[in-house]
Amino acid sequence: MGRVGQVAFLTDEQRRNYGTFAAVPDDGQLAGYFLLDRDARRRAMACRGARSQLGYGVQLGTVRFLGTFLDNPEHAPAEVVAYVADQLGHSPSVLAGYGAERTRWDHQNAIKDAYGYNDLKGDAWWKLARWLWDRCWSGNERPLALFDLATLHLVENKVLLPGATVLERMVTSIREHTNRKTWRTLAAQPDAAQRTALTALLPVEDSRRTSKLDRLRRSPRDITGPGAGKAIDRYIELNKLGAHAWDLSAIPAGRLHALSRHASSVRARAVADLAEPRRMATLVAFAASMRNRAADEAIEVFDMLMSDLARTSANLAAKQRMRTLGDLDSSALMLREAWITLSHAAADPEGDVRGGFDLLDITAMHQAARTVGELARPEAETIAAELTARYRTINQPLRRLAKHLGLEGVEEAGPLMEALAFLPKLERTLAKSRQSELFPSVPVKHLGPTWQTRVFPTEGEHAGGVDKHAWIVGTAEALRGALRRHDVFVPGLDKWGDPRKALLQDDAWENARTRVCRSLGLSEKPGGDLDRWCGELDDDYRRLAAGLADNPHVRIEQRTENGKLRDHLVLTGLDKLTEPVSLKDLREAVDARIPTVDLPELLLEVHAWTGFLHHFHHVSEASSRAEHLVVSLAAVLVAEACNIGIQSMVSEDEPGRSRDQLFWAEQNYLRAETLRLANAVLVDYQATLPIVGHWGGGELASADGLRFATPLRVLNSGPNPKYFAARGITLYNYLSDQYSGFNHIVIPGTRRDSLYLLDGILDQPTSLNPTEIATDTAGASEMIFGLFRLLGYQFSPRLADAGHTLLYRADPAADYGPLNPLTAGRIRMRTITENWDDLLRLAGSLREGTVRASQILPVLAGQGRPSPLGRAVMQIGRLDRSAFLARYYHSELFRRKINTQLNRQESRHELARRIFYGQKGELRQKYKEGQEDQLSALGLVLNACVLWNSVYIQEAVNQLRAEGHHVSDADLARLSPLGHDHIRMIGRYHFRLSPELAAGKLRPLRTMREAVVS
Repeated sequence: MGRVGQVAFLTDEQRRNYGTFAAVPDDGQLAGYFLLDRDARRRAMACRGARSQLGYGVQLGTVRFLGTFLDNPEHAPAEVVAYVADQLGHSPSVLAGYGAERTRWDHQNAIKDAYGYNDLKGDAWWKLARWLWDRCWSGNERPLALFDLATLHLVENKVLLPGATVLERMVTSIREHTNRKTWRTLAAQPDAAQRTALTALLPVEDSRRTSKLDRLRRSPRDITGPGAGKAIDRYIELNKLGAHAWDLSAIPAGRLHALSRHASSVRARAVADLAEPRRMATLVAFAASMRNRAADEAIEVFDMLMSDLARTSANLAAKQRMRTLGDLDSSALMLREAWITLSHAAADPEGDVRGGFDLLDITAMHQAARTVGELARPEAETIAAELTARYRTINQPLRRLAKHLGLEGVEEAGPLMEALAFLPKLERTLAKSRQSELFPSVPVKHLGPTWQTRVFPTEGEHAGGVDKHAWIVGTAEALRGALRRHDVFVPGLDKWGDPRKALLQDDAWENARTRVCRSLGLSEKPGGDLDRWCGELDDDYRRLAAGLADNPHVRIEQRTENGKLRDHLVLTGLDKLTEPVSLKDLREAVDARIPTVDLPELLLEVHAWTGFLHHFHHVSEASSRAEHLVVSLAAVLVAEACNIGIQSMVSEDEPGRSRDQLFWAEQNYLRAETLRLANAVLVDYQATLPIVGHWGGGELASADGLRFATPLRVLNSGPNPKYFAARGITLYNYLSDQYSGFNHIVIPGTRRDSLYLLDGILDQPTSLNPTEIATDTAGASEMIFGLFRLLGYQFSPRLADAGHTLLYRADPAADYGPLNPLTAGRIRMRTITENWDDLLRLAGSLREGTVRASQILPVLAGQGRPSPLGRAVMQIGRLDRSAFLARYYHSELFRRKINTQLNRQESRHELARRIFYGQKGELRQKYKEGQEDQLSALGLVLNACVLWNSVYIQEAVNQLRAEGHHVSDADLARLSPLGHDHIRMIGRYHFRLSPELAAGKLRPLRTMREAVVS
């Protein structure tokens, strides 16, 4: 096995640009690095002659900016020379000939002595080596990223840059040493028996066509009772490898994840070909990571199974009710007639009520009463009865989940944990005890009234005893709810673990408190911040009240609610903005100039500008790159984004497009990490375009879901009748006001989008820093408003019916005139102050990434029973939402800004649908990772289209201005880079045959291997 340290990772272009002016410094860089203070001017002017003086000044600015000296200072950009020359009172032309003088070397030494610059040797070398080691060990950055960071580190510490090859070798050597340390540490964890079991993962199993590694890394797809059993079996098999006994705390999570990802992505044969200790380390990382993932997925299957059964039971109960509605109506009408007859008899002073019974058919009345009793049951009871009928499907998954997954619970889940512990004893208890004695011994505190009634029925087969089926099913339903609230959890899991443990704790919080408060702009004590927030709310209310009379879009109406008149704020919709003739003309002129382009060419052209395809690196972390890899990656991206499959991209005669090359590139390069890096490059490049400044500054963003139907029954999809005919998933997009999609999250169809809203804002890799987020109404909960306020963001949902939202006040004595009846709600300030430190800890944990909002929100909300901390967040949310609503009612400009951003997002979704045209727009990936990678590829291609359009719109505008046309900034702000008529998504057909086929020769039949691959 060759040494990794011998592999070069810099391209020829990167070598040429290293230590040189790759671009002309902008005005800010000129002022920051080339401005000479009085001491610098004095030193420069002390040199002999104008040429030397200017040369000294240019070299001083150069070493500040580049971290090194140019071999020939005359090669500095003319703008740099002119900027320095102007400060020294010389003409830029006097620098001519300076690069040939030996004096330049003397000036370099003088600058090093005067300003403390050092060469990379001795202590400077060891400090850089230590810094690189720590960086490599704690993170998992690519060699090129480490090279750039090391360059920046040297510049900041006034160490002159060494040659590119020197620094390149240093980076690769230290990465190699940290890798070897990782491999040795991991490989030493398993004992001899465990090493044998891990090695046995690699060969093809006798009874199957695949290896055990291939089988165990495959996520479950079968959402049935037997499927849940198989998912639990998979966890048990992984758990037997012994990962729970290994101490991997010394290995940074990023390194463990990288090794596990490698084992999960490549063929088992590729893992088997690795040399020791890397092979064993890779298998150890796989076993440790996959164990937790298998547990998460087993619980996910159980949750989805219970959800499907509950949904099916509700539908069957509704259908059953419809079928029996006629009998129920007949019986109810008969009883009504009987009641009327008896009431008339009772109303007659001389009448005899008992005589009224003689007028009735008593037998028919008894039957009608029985019919009503049987059919007119509460909906929850009917659903419970239907769900109990699915006992056989639920029983074994529940028992095995409780037995093997190591479930734990919070104090409030004590009764449920007691019931789960009792589960294995249930049959023995039923067999040994008399039915009448079971009441005190069967735990039912974890069950609601409906289920308790079914467990201890008063009629039917189990009357007077215990209905085991009802107890099992009710316990399973209780477990599902507790798992979703995280009241019951498996320690250490990502999705179904305990997010409370992920919050900053004890010493970690004490050490982080000051830093967190500073980053959030909050005080460690609540007084000042609450006073400021309440003052802002008061100002917003007074501004709204003062402007009501002159606001044509808002009025107060009285409406009857629960028999009482109540004031409502009524907000009229926004009128469509008129388009001036100049805007229509500009749009037509720009559209006429935009060239047509095939989607593959578009990607290659954007790569030529940005180099974004270079950020796809091999899953094994190898730095070498295959020939024509850029073409292969572009083809794979088109296949994934257009949903047409890689086979449609194959062309054996064209470089980079053979079947083997494409599938190899897709398997080894296309994954969440590389797609994320490449997308960040496009987003950051988009932000530098001059025209983008007319669309927005990056401070405003929006989030909305794009729904995809999934005809295959897979773990990550779920039913959502609002959007899918059957099952589907949601691609939750984050769009900046610069039209760039800076993040996205794939969400199962049944989950609420708002749970994930903050995740994509707090964890995104681009240079954008949006502070205001617009969404549709669905996510506008008090909890979301509260978290946004704590984290320093403005939550700005577009509200469908804002008038029904209750407004809250902080000052009960404040007089807001006509708003007084509307601001009847009170914000409980004491709840906030009593929980202030925990609120800061929550916000700090979210900001520092120790826990995700989607994990902690179910805990805070508690499925309608908020925790004490959740109630405090809701009080802040009431304050923030009330302030937002006051501004929303008052300002048409504010409402229009939100509406415009969300309309941009909807237009981007239209472009996404246009690109994702294959297979009827349905997502047919079998596994979660495949779904996420394909939709990430779609997002990347979307951003490439937007960037390409933006560049050419800029060019068209420049041409129009050069031709003498007036283009106003107001019109530029309303142009959109989301047009797509000029982009050929489908490609072109070729109508040609090879001479052999034209002569009647048949094509060769496919081999079995080709058939399997395709």
